[in-house]
Amino acid sequence: MTKRTIRVALLINDTPVPAVIEEDGTYYDIYKQWLLQSLSTYPDTVVSKNTELVIDGYDVVDKREYPPEDRLLANSKDGYDAIVLTGSKHTAHDSSNPFIPPLISFIRRLTSSPQYLHLKFIGICFGHQILSLALGGECVNGKNGWEIGVYGCELTEEGKKWWTWTGDQAVGEEVNGQGGDDKVYLEQMHRDHVPSIPPSCHLLLSTPQYPVHSFVKYHPYSSPTNPLAQILTVQGHPEFTPEIVSHIIDARHATGVFDEKVTKEARRRAGGKGQGGEGFGRIGWSVWRVLLQHIPSHNGS
Repeated sequence: MTKRTIRVALLINDTPVPAVIEEDGTYYDIYKQWLLQSLSTYPDTVVSKNTELVIDGYDVVDKREYPPEDRLLANSKDGYDAIVLTGSKHTAHDSSNPFIPPLISFIRRLTSSPQYLHLKFIGICFGHQILSLALGGECVNGKNGWEIGVYGCELTEEGKKWWTWTGDQAVGEEVNGQGGDDKVYLEQMHRDHVPSIPPSCHLLLSTPQYPVHSFVKYHPYSSPTNPLAQILTVQGHPEFTPEIVSHIIDARHATGVFDEKVTKEARRRAGGKGQGGEGFGRIGWSVWRVLLQHIPSHNGS
């Protein structure tokens, strides 16, 4: 197999709390580690050994950085294969926050223009919400409280096509100690949510508290025999470890964002079944499956 380089533009929407920075670094470091570790355990070892990740970070909050136009175009030198949007403490539907309207406009332009069809988009938590808004959907404040720590997300039939992958769909093996074919387990850190599926998208995951935890928008060249995702999102945090979640809980409890009841439940859930969620397993692998998609050119070749 020919060596392949996947280039990712990471839109960084927040700065971690100090305890997380001390142990795990910035969100650039955290996302890079998540993607590299997920690639190292990717079920297709031939692919994992012959794939290189290049990831560039763009601070869209404080520096208003965005990928240069020439690296967003198809077949450009060092051009990007994907845009990944991180989570954030910020409110995606707060249009008075000066960095949010330009971010939504940027994503809307890229996801709606034929010249960027080669790009894949991955949205994590806040990124999931921003993609919903950019696609004409919604994001609102949740009325059912916080989801913090590990929650089991119910898979729709469509979701099973994207989030249960363990290397050989025909085998259908379950992941030991995790959700198998019915659920996936993910670290959560949110109250804002997407209340309904954006136009032309499909629901993949849900919980009893909040119905839209993941959606996919299929690429125009997608087919039943060759499903291609242009956009894949998840409300949870596959990049978070229990330790990262615990540090955030401590920080938000100390500042009064989380009261005693919320904090107690969050700490109970942070470890999940012992190792957190499935972010570094089949969730990470499924994200890589999208990053590795071969998208046909405009003429279909």
